[in-house]
Amino acid sequence: MNLRSFLDLKAKAFAALMAKAPLADSWGLGRASCRISHKRPYDYDAATELFLYREVDEPEVVWNVITNVGRVFLHTQGYATTGIGANGLNYIALSNDTLTETATSTTLSTEIAANGLSRAQGAVVLPTGAGTQTTVDKTFTCTTAPQAAQKSALFTASAAGTMNHALAFTQRSLQVNDTLQVTFTITLGA
Repeated sequence: MNLRSFLDLKAKAFAALMAKAPLADSWGLGRASCRISHKRPYDYDAATELFLYREVDEPEVVWNVITNVGRVFLHTQGYATTGIGANGLNYIALSNDTLTETATSTTLSTEIAANGLSRAQGAVVLPTGAGTQTTVDKTFTCTTAPQAAQKSALFTASAAGTMNHALAFTQRSLQVNDTLQVTFTITLGA
């Protein structure tokens, strides 16, 4: 076998491999997912004075819509020398309508502002070393009246602010004392 035949064989093998593996599976693409977990108290432990919870529905993982203002914010935070914000995208907002947000949206339609499900700052875990994922996590507790939710987004502030990573999930109908854990996982540059 000569060198040319060997190189042709390698090229064909590489092409066959790439045809079987979609590009998104080969290289990491920047995007966000969100895990939704709905739990309801089923008993009270008098010794610890805590409710015991169980899953109401199976946890669900959904994917986001990236807004233009959010994309610009991420690039500004990462690379700019001016205009850098004081806070990242770590406030989680909820809504109970279908996902109508698009890349040009700047607000979350019909954002919930009651019953313990108002926008709140999540706990952030940043990547270390060669890591590529950040998580923003918040467990909401339905407090005063039943409330359903089926949409979420990340913001830079407790009111107004820049919105990014809007997404929809299966509607969850929370009763008083139910919890809804919302965990965004953002992957950048794998």
